[in-house]
Amino acid sequence: MNDSAMSLLAVLRHRSVAFLLVVLVAWGGWELFLAMTAPGRVAPALQSALHERAPVAVAITLGFAPENFHIRLFQNYGVVSGVRGTTVLVNRVSPDDLRRIARYYWVQRITPQAESVR
Repeated sequence: MNDSAMSLLAVLRHRSVAFLLVVLVAWGGWELFLAMTAPGRVAPALQSALHERAPVAVAITLGFAPENFHIRLFQNYGVVSGVRGTTVLVNRVSPDDLRRIARYYWVQRITPQAESVR
């Protein structure tokens, strides 16, 4: 091997570089997981609304009772109109914001309000 290949190998074996590589792989895996699972959280009934680009009223179901943090976070995406059990009702959510909400791993399902509110 030549000197440049040896020095590159020595740099790659350094603890800091190895740590950064592990962090990058873990972060990339997490982002891939979110990108792959987010579309499955959005109900099929909302798919047409995503293409129309019109704001929608959605019911966001969590796996637990929402806390103040979650409600304040959802207020950044639309108008929170109430909480029913583990579901937060949010009006005027843009399609882009709907996709952002679906990327939160703790969101279980996003449906139109008319379907989930009874």
